[in-house]
Amino acid sequence: MIETAAFGRTGHRSTRVIFGAAALGAMRQEKADQVLDLLLEYGINHIDTAASYGDSELRIRAVDGALPRPFLLGQQDR
Repeated sequence: MIETAAFGRTGHRSTRVIFGAAALGAMRQEKADQVLDLLLEYGINHIDTAASYGDSELRIRAVDGALPRPFLLGQQDR
């Protein structure tokens, strides 16, 4: 498992590795599912996404029920 650290004052212990979901935006859902499964296998509990990342938010939403809790999903808007 990947080491965690406190994420500011949120009380969340975020993995030291944060996944930037921009690559998911151009993938088919089946491939995105494989990538997200691999992240979960390694215990990553923090994903960064944004509306400008194509369909990444839709790819993540499709597996949201499978994400362990607590899980931090950061979204950027401009």
